[in-house]
Amino acid sequence: MVMVALIAVTNATALKSATQWRRHSTEVILAAQAFGNNLLDIQREERTYVAVGDTNALASFYKNVDLEPELFNRLVSLTADNLAQLKRLKNLVDAVSAVLTYDKQSIAIYRQQGYAGISRLDATGAGRVVLGRAQDTVGQFLADEQRLWDLRDITEETQYQYAERLLVIGSLLAAGLLLIATWLASRELRFRQEAEAKLRETLLLQNAMLGSANYAIVATDPQGLIQTFNPAAERLLGYSPADVIGQATPMLWRDPLEIAERAASLSRKLGVPVRPTFETIAKKVESDSIDEGEWTFIHKDGSRFPCLLVVTPLKNEAGETAGYLGVFNDISERKKNEMERERLIAELKRTLAEVKTLSGLIPICAWCKNVRADTGYWQTVEQYVRTHSGASFSHGVCPNCAAKFKDEIQRKNSGALIEKM
Repeated sequence: MVMVALIAVTNATALKSATQWRRHSTEVILAAQAFGNNLLDIQREERTYVAVGDTNALASFYKNVDLEPELFNRLVSLTADNLAQLKRLKNLVDAVSAVLTYDKQSIAIYRQQGYAGISRLDATGAGRVVLGRAQDTVGQFLADEQRLWDLRDITEETQYQYAERLLVIGSLLAAGLLLIATWLASRELRFRQEAEAKLRETLLLQNAMLGSANYAIVATDPQGLIQTFNPAAERLLGYSPADVIGQATPMLWRDPLEIAERAASLSRKLGVPVRPTFETIAKKVESDSIDEGEWTFIHKDGSRFPCLLVVTPLKNEAGETAGYLGVFNDISERKKNEMERERLIAELKRTLAEVKTLSGLIPICAWCKNVRADTGYWQTVEQYVRTHSGASFSHGVCPNCAAKFKDEIQRKNSGALIEKM
């Protein structure tokens, strides 16, 4: 009986240790996911700012950047006993630093050159490279922790099964020992329930974030069938989630002519025929890792409006494409403001081209009223004004001067008449 009790205690200790390590792995995974999600939030807010100039997105960007060190230190403290993971975290520091440097460079270019500068920077593909390196490092970190979690889970399950068998035998020898072991098992069950509750809370939080987002978000499976359709997308497009989830693809609101043009362009680029269907979107993302641009979307009522759309792939743990994520927003007002600004600039240029004014000090003779030109020669007032403003003069005599010189004018007219006679 004493031996059974010792074995039971030993097994219970091993079960407790396995459970503690499993709990620890869960904490590490959640911390790594929080770090990765914050990094994605940083990229989303940076792309939003350089795409539409949203200052709220820029403020969120800097707020999330300030949060990164705290999340990273949390990971370091949790993996202090794992040299391999600490080495990977060291690589993650360099990768994230490269991402943040690129983001700040993008913001500076956007402020200096606008969206055209960002388009040229995006064409280099540097942003996708640095972000991909950081995401790969986070993914490898999570994959290793998941494998460790699975191993510890198997260990825990093995210990749990062994404890059950031992307790069945021990129950014949010591009912008291059975009660203690049952209590331990119940405690572990409560831990599992608490862990599941935390995971459910995480899912609820993610759903709340999707629901409160200002940008329309649509996620699909690899074939393009819609899986997620947030309220912002419902407001922009007029469809309800029940209309599209599991029922349609994004082709429902895309302009067929634009898709056909994109398909033809991709066919020429890739050297293989691309059908003007969801395959066009998938091929573009597969080719460039991202599809970003302005498109015409069609509302459920048939009205059309311009949208800024970004499509990225969704990857599973194996690195395979598990679907596609589209984020878009109506830019009708922005386009209207741009057209109005261009119209005002053109009108101002026309006005400036037609206007020529005199300004500054004019060097004029106090006696004869001639003006000294820039070359140093003296000109009449009429010549100077005509040269510098394009205006011309018509000559006449005002009433005051006519009255003042009336007699002189009459004498000159009489003298001219006598000479003619």
